[in-house]
Amino acid sequence: MIIEIKHPIAKEKVIEAIQKASAEVAKKSLRKHFGKLQRNLNSAFHQKILRNDFI
Repeated sequence: MIIEIKHPIAKEKVIEAIQKASAEVAKKSLRKHFGKLQRNLNSAFHQKILRNDFI
């Protein structure tokens, strides 16, 4: 991330700009996907089922 300062500015303004920029970056979480996949699934059988959906 680059913050360009074109003219002399107060230290407080720089810190405020950095905090604002870092607040915009949201943390990504994979928790909403946990438990969605079935375990012990035969992959060949699963592919056959998916391919038959298009017919």
